[in-house]
Amino acid sequence: MTNTSENPLLKFCAPRDAGAAFLATHEGSFAMIEPLTPRAESWLRANVDAEATWMGKALVVEFRYFPDLVDAIIDAGFLFERDAFPN
Repeated sequence: MTNTSENPLLKFCAPRDAGAAFLATHEGSFAMIEPLTPRAESWLRANVDAEATWMGKALVVEFRYFPDLVDAIIDAGFLFERDAFPN
């Protein structure tokens, strides 16, 4: 496992049962961001374009937009599920 000095995003991660609100995964050339709580889902739907692409409950994100969206999610006070960040 990578420590937080090697990957600063890890300080914004938690186990799902310890407050993680989002799951980010890597799918080909895209990231998938799935809300894990109703509050996270409401925030995500309110803060992305109405024409965004969804696969089920997960938002499909081009990697060029991923860092800005992650920053906004973290700034809103949410955590990501540990060990699930795309590399």
